[in-house]
This record gives sequence, structure tokens and C-alpha cells, in this order.
Amino acid sequence: MQLLANTTSPYVRIARASLIEKGLDIAPTIVDPWADDARLRAANAATRVPTLVLDDGTPLAESMAIVMWLESTRPAPAHAALIGPDAARVLSRAGVALGVIDAAVHTIIIRKVTAPVLFDETPVGLRRRRTMAEGMQRLEALAAAHPMDGSATPKLDAICAITAIDYLNFRFTDAPWLPAMPALNALSQRLRSRPSFAQTMPFVPS
Repeated sequence: MQLLANTTSPYVRIARASLIEKGLDIAPTIVDPWADDARLRAANAATRVPTLVLDDGTPLAESMAIVMWLESTRPAPAHAALIGPDAARVLSRAGVALGVIDAAVHTIIIRKVTAPVLFDETPVGLRRRRTMAEGMQRLEALAAAHPMDGSATPKLDAICAITAIDYLNFRFTDAPWLPAMPALNALSQRLRSRPSFAQTMPFVPS
């Protein structure tokens, strides 16, 4: 299999962390979605990462499609469960984190094609910021009330929540509008040494 990826996408991180937790540590093939990379375009007309190309050549685009494939082809108990029996709660919290990630990525993409001052303070930019702040506040409250599993294999909600908080810290370092997130930060610190998180931290290549 081949995982077409880049080094900063939170969607790539969700897919990679999920693959690793399922026992499939696939070295990513780094592509540049902005450069219209021919390898990525051949596998995915939308030229989006991640795209997982299976052994038979079938391409799977989008992180959640990859997670669904993993859950169906490598089910528990033989493999780690990413969703588990408490599916509604796990998927609900993962959805909140994905909303935050969508807003953050949208903001970064618009900045890339315009300039921060031209988008961040617009009505749409401010709504994206509100989504990030309120989404993380809700995740923090949920994590404090019903702690996400950090002792065994992390479920999809923990993977998405840690991906969200680490991506915000990476792209919006010390932003004054970010809420305090002690429970989520503690979860991130507890799981940071796991290969699924240690190997997938976002970075800009030098």
C-alpha cells in the first residue's frame, strides 16, 4: 500500500495515526497538493491528502473513509478498535474535533491565497475563529466530564481531539482567542510518546 501525504495536514495525521494503531505503519509518500503532483492527481482527482492506495490499486481518499476501511477490514478483537461499542459518544466527539480542524484548515488555505488581514477579520474569518474556539471549549468540557481513553489504544475521538489541539498549537501559536484546555493538553501529553502520535506531529520541512 501507498499513503500519499504531506507533513502538515491534520487529516493525514488522523489517517496515519489510525493506520499505526491498527498495525499498519506505512511510510508516507510525501506529495505537494499545491503543486498538482501527478502521483496524487492520478490517485485522487481532487488532489487531496491523505489518499491511501491499496495493494490492488484501489484509492481511498479522505481520512474518515480510511478509518471506515480499517474498521471493516481489521476489526476488533484481533485488532485495536478505533470506535468501539460506545460508538455514538466517540463519533460525536470526533465530529466536534473535525469541525475545529475544518475551520482551521480553511483559514490557513485562505491565508495562503490572500493574506491573514484580508480574511481573519472578515465575517467568515471570524466565524471560523469562533468555530475553533467554541469547538475546543466543547471538547474540553466533554473530556473533563467523560475522559477520553488514554490508557489503552486511543479511540477515534482521542485521535481527532489531539490532532485538533496540536494543529491549533502549530498554526495558531499563542492565539489569544484560544480557550484554556487543561484536560485536552493533559491527554495530548500522556499520549505523545505513542508511535501513532510521536511519528505524526505536524512540521514544515526544512
